[in-house]
Amino acid sequence: MTSKWMALSFVFISLPVFAMEEISDASLADVSGQNGVYLSGELIMNETGGPLTSADAGNVDPNDASVVWGTCAEQQAATADRCGARMAVQPNENGGWIALDDMKGGISFEGLTIKSRVIDSASDDFGGDEAEAGIDGMTVLEIGLPEKLKFDHFSYSVVTSSQARPTDAGYQQQVRHGIDFNGSVNMQGNLLVFPTGNP
Repeated sequence: MTSKWMALSFVFISLPVFAMEEISDASLADVSGQNGVYLSGELIMNETGGPLTSADAGNVDPNDASVVWGTCAEQQAATADRCGARMAVQPNENGGWIALDDMKGGISFEGLTIKSRVIDSASDDFGGDEAEAGIDGMTVLEIGLPEKLKFDHFSYSVVTSSQARPTDAGYQQQVRHGIDFNGSVNMQGNLLVFPTGNP
């Protein structure tokens, strides 16, 4: 029994231990790499209903007693008015509301880049305006547009309404226009963000 415990203790003792070490400037100068971040992402609106669905109390339009939010299947079966998301803003304190309503579908992108870059009049083409604009030698944030932006049956309506939510008393809404994207958009170019002020 003692020999088994001894063997087990030697196994634990022989494990390597590593501590963090500082890297000197000379060693760091030998490391090559690039600055920046490469991003991909996807946003999908919830087709199966959100926090408020047809079974919830308070999800009834007080004007006509119809169910407001439900799943997209319930909307297609005409048992719910809408299934998409809604974002509303009130520009004036006592005014009406502007909203993106009935948002559905998905958006995805790949290849959005973010990195820092030094403006160099010898290699950058700003039409010779670098010196006059005072940007020659300036470090800027470069946001590279994604190569492709894909829309998967992404749709919404731009609306104006009397209340924030369809379940509020006295709610009335006017659809200004509807948008429906399905396909992809090819993108090219960079967006440069210039710093201002003194750090």
